[in-house]
Order: sequence, then C-alpha cells, then structure tokens
Amino acid sequence: MSKNSQPWPRREGAVRVGGLRLHYAAWGPRGAPPLILLHGGAANSHWWDWVAPELAGAFRVLALDFPGHGKSEWPRPPRYRMHDFVRAVVGFADGLGIGHLDLVGHSMGGKVAMLTGAWHPRRARSLVVVDGAPDVSADGLAEMRQIGARPLRRFLSRQAAARAFRLIPPETVARPARLRTLATRSTRHRGHGRWSIGPDREFFARVIPQVAWPLLPRIACPTLILRAERSSILGRQTAQAMRRAIPHATLCEIPDTCHHLTLERPDDVARVIRDFVMGHALGGRRPPANQREESPARMGWLLSRRAKFRREDPSASARWKESEQPECNPVPSRRAREVRKGGRADEVHGC
Repeated sequence: MSKNSQPWPRREGAVRVGGLRLHYAAWGPRGAPPLILLHGGAANSHWWDWVAPELAGAFRVLALDFPGHGKSEWPRPPRYRMHDFVRAVVGFADGLGIGHLDLVGHSMGGKVAMLTGAWHPRRARSLVVVDGAPDVSADGLAEMRQIGARPLRRFLSRQAAARAFRLIPPETVARPARLRTLATRSTRHRGHGRWSIGPDREFFARVIPQVAWPLLPRIACPTLILRAERSSILGRQTAQAMRRAIPHATLCEIPDTCHHLTLERPDDVARVIRDFVMGHALGGRRPPANQREESPARMGWLLSRRAKFRREDPSASARWKESEQPECNPVPSRRAREVRKGGRADEVHGC
C-alpha cells in the first residue's frame, strides 16, 4: 500500500448471469469509474488482493470469479469454452449496469479480455493483458487434462487443504507468507467438515482454449500488454508479435518477475495499470493528488529510468519494451526454487 493511499477493504457481492451465481469482490468508492479484473485459469479473485487496494480510489475495482472458480457456481453441464467466459464478463457488467468495459486480465483472464475486446469492440474501452498469451501450449493443456482426470480431494481441515496449494507454472519470486495467505483464502468449505482447494475439476478436463491470434486485429481500443520479465507463459517475441497485431497496443515489462507478477510486485503492477487506464481510457482524468504518485506524461520516462538503474537501485520498478530483443529464459530465483519443492500438482491455481 502506498504511503498516501486510503486503505480500501474488500467487499463481497454476487450477480446472476445465465442462471449461474457469479461471485465478485469490490474495492473503492461506488461512484468511481469501474475497472474489472479477471483472474487466470484455476485461480480466483484473491489473486488481486494485493493489486486491487492500490487501484481503489481511482477506480471502483471489481474482481470477478469466473464460473467454476472461487466462490462462483459450477455450471452443469460443464461449460468452459472461452465464449462462456466472455459471456460471463459481459453478463457481469450488464448485471451491474456497466456500459463501457475497462478490463484487466491475468493469464487466461488476459485472453478473455482480448476476446471480449475483439467480439465486443463497441463496449471495450481499454484492455490490460497481464502476462497472457493468445494461445496455450500443448504441454500446458496436457497437464490440465491430467489434473482433470483426478477426483476432487476433500480435506479434514482448512489448513490441510491450504497445504495442497500449488502454482502453475511453479516459478515465482512472491513472498512465501503471501503465498500461504493466498492458499488459505483459496480454500472452500464443502460441508460435513470437509475442505477443498482449486476450481471445478471439470474445468481442467473440459476447458477449450481458443487461439486468439486471428482476432487480435479486431481489437480497437487502447491495449497494454504487461509482461513479466522471466515469464514462462508469454515469451518476449510473442509479446512483441501481439503488440504488432493489436492496432493500438503498447508493451511494458516488469523486471525480475515471473508469471505470477500480481503476487510478486503488486505495487508496480497497479501503478502501471492505473496510469495506462487513466491516461488512455478516461481522457486523462486523474485521481486526487494524495492517491497518485506519477503523472501519465512522465510514466514512460520514469519506468525507463527505473529499468536502466534497477541493478543498482532495488526500487526500480518497470520498463517499456518497444525494441526487438531475443527471447529470455525464465530463471527462477533461489526463493522461487524453494517454492517449487514438493507436492503433487493436483490442487493448483493460476495456470
């Protein structure tokens, strides 16, 4: 939390979309411009718990739990196509009376944001794609299918369920205490003294990824592609190709982060999102002076300076990536390797 930011508590709510009760979390004043946050596949709205308070005040921040995820209902029969997730986003906005869509999506949520922008160009006002790719690897899909073939595990205690928490991909430089908090918040009580963690198993078994590349030129709104420097999901060359394919796209990179950058550098992620959306989607309207740290005119210069000196200055936060550069291999830190140790990845989040 920045020094001058007002602490905004997390509020819970729900809307009914297509017969399903969809849960969401909210931060910030109800009269502020709405900003919708979309988590990744197998994750939940708690992935934004450290980013959303930094955005609140400037926005009414709304973090949706996708169908089959978090506290949202599980569709039966299972419906986990990308079309279904886009319908959930649009229906969620309709249910809250939101017209223009400013969307921020991490991982699979980023793909859903891009597809929403392509299929609903008149409603999408701005997109921020946080380390999300237009396609999915064959290995990643095969791993999800393997998880989907296993039955949902039920634990005798919340603590036992939280201990089964795993990240996909496993590389991260997030603080271990933050991961433990996220794990506990991601558990669900299933009745009769039993607990579980993770989404509907049918999501892993039946999700149908959509290749979004052909649709990217149809995105008409300003789009920020926010990449983690050590990402194993969104390669730098892929991100640069996305920037070229989307007509009004900008590419930014957060240094020294892996795929789960919302957990690793939430302050930096929030700052870049806030300045981009305020500068591009809302006509330059700014939050009150005590809720901002940098002007949009200086953002690119400041981020470049932080990148240049980030080796000497630990406070350096982010840098623009506008030039062609070779792919970088994700190299997990010592702490990331420690997080990877042990456990079967059958109760997972955030792929």
